[in-house]
Amino acid sequence: MINRLGIPYSLFYIFVFMTMGIILVFWPIWLETKGLSKSEIGWILSLPPFLMIFISPSIAYFSEKSGRSRTVLSITSLISASFFLCFYISDGFYSYLALQAGASCCFLSLIPLGDSQTLKAVRLYDLSYGRIRLWGSLSFIATSFGAGYLLDLMGIDWTLWLIICALLVVAAFSFSLPLLPNEQSQTSGNPRIFLKKPSFLLFILGAGMIIGSHAAYYAFGSLYMISLGYSKTLIGFIWAFGVMAEVILFAFSNKIFKSARSLHLILIGSIAGIIRWGTLGFDDSMVVIIGIQLLHALTFGATHLGSMSFISRHAPKDVTASAQSLYSSIANGLMMGIAILISGRLYDIDPSYAFFGMTLLAATGGLIILTLSRFVPPSKAPPAEKYTHQELP
Repeated sequence: MINRLGIPYSLFYIFVFMTMGIILVFWPIWLETKGLSKSEIGWILSLPPFLMIFISPSIAYFSEKSGRSRTVLSITSLISASFFLCFYISDGFYSYLALQAGASCCFLSLIPLGDSQTLKAVRLYDLSYGRIRLWGSLSFIATSFGAGYLLDLMGIDWTLWLIICALLVVAAFSFSLPLLPNEQSQTSGNPRIFLKKPSFLLFILGAGMIIGSHAAYYAFGSLYMISLGYSKTLIGFIWAFGVMAEVILFAFSNKIFKSARSLHLILIGSIAGIIRWGTLGFDDSMVVIIGIQLLHALTFGATHLGSMSFISRHAPKDVTASAQSLYSSIANGLMMGIAILISGRLYDIDPSYAFFGMTLLAATGGLIILTLSRFVPPSKAPPAEKYTHQELP
């Protein structure tokens, strides 16, 4: 039986990941049509991950302290939409760089803010986070395919207006979330203690490199497929195919990884990354590009499962949420930003170099995790529905 209390949260994730599906898949193509080089696009897309390390926690802190989380969600969506609207009247690399920083920092804050509200409702009303969050991934799949078809009909210039409309819908639906009673904070510890632990530093460095190895694909994958002559509809399908594999992994993760352990899952992600990015660097045939997308379930899904498992098993309960946020900021922020900058420079030389660079990054991350596994007892992975802070698909 469907719990009706979870419907507003499911709708929120549907529209947030609808926006992400448009931005992640088609925004780099829009930027290229404005005359930007691959290196400049790399700078534009890499700046927000760096800034979100500082801005996203600040917005989350203000939301928690103000007690007006729905209002903060709505205003953050509207501010992001306003920044994107300014792209219409702006031109040139530096103006785009500033606007992207403002737009993406606000947008990237929506998921952890929404997670905070959803997890509070999960605790209060015994909802299933996994079933609620699943609708976000399904929305990304549908949007990747549907938006590609629409943009093939209407033209890539409509990307900007699709993003703005989606953000306006997010702002409206933010107020549909139930008004929840205040909870006493369960996070009293200091997550900085982890920065003094060599095991945590090795974990966050290794796993962050594997997550960061997706940078070339996230930033330039669509541009690469455009250069191969693929239609936007096909590009949308290819993106959706990869996320579909990830959804299946999460849906059956309890059975598939019942006896798997945290660091072993991350190692699987590293090995899959070496195969995935190395293959893309050597072979650009359509069959290979589509087939290799299945490995997204491992390069991202298994790495994310293992990372959240490691944190949940090795972090004290009073700092688990903060440790997850710290990991997310570094892996999806710092590591991703650096990797996008590197891959942009390599892509300007030759697209295959960018993918080979990501192969090296995934391999290095795997070696670090392998080293860590020799002196830290691996731990069993908890159920997938307990994992949060999944900023990217």
